[in-house]
Amino acid sequence: MKNRIYIACIAVFTVLAVAASYFYASSGKAWLLCVSCCAVFILLACVAALAYGARGKRGREQSKIYSKKERYLSRPEAEFLSVLRGIVGGRYEVYAQVPLVSVIDKNGSAFRNELFRVVDYLIADPANSAPLLLIELNDASHARRDRVERDRKVAEICACAGIPLIAFTFEQAKNVPEVKKTVMKMLK
Repeated sequence: MKNRIYIACIAVFTVLAVAASYFYASSGKAWLLCVSCCAVFILLACVAALAYGARGKRGREQSKIYSKKERYLSRPEAEFLSVLRGIVGGRYEVYAQVPLVSVIDKNGSAFRNELFRVVDYLIADPANSAPLLLIELNDASHARRDRVERDRKVAEICACAGIPLIAFTFEQAKNVPEVKKTVMKMLK
């Protein structure tokens, strides 16, 4: 609504400025020059207000699109990260939320879209950051058809690249001795 008002004002004051300038040029009356200058000033103010309003609206709309998450990891993911760090101690580095593209190269092709999938955890050699083991922590959403296909593709990519991948359900992740046994077996 405000934009329509500004546009209408721009149109009216443009016509007023042009008409006053024309009549000043033909009659030489000074008051027409004042009217023309005032009309141009108001015209510029309306254009500036319209431009500022549009920029502000874009900023407000964009701020509705993006917002900071409260947590980087969900509570179970953060707890499992602590478990993994406790298991490997200082012998290995543990990272969370790692894109495959960070640990796997795709040779011979420019298309690497499938490598932008994210795995939950990476265990790496602290000396050279070599990836040693990828771990997924699967909640109930991994039973959905699209997630099953995604998990299958991630496993295929990891197998092809020679990086072991293991998956734990939330329930399995609670059994710390079993998690430790599985992780340490894969790291040897």
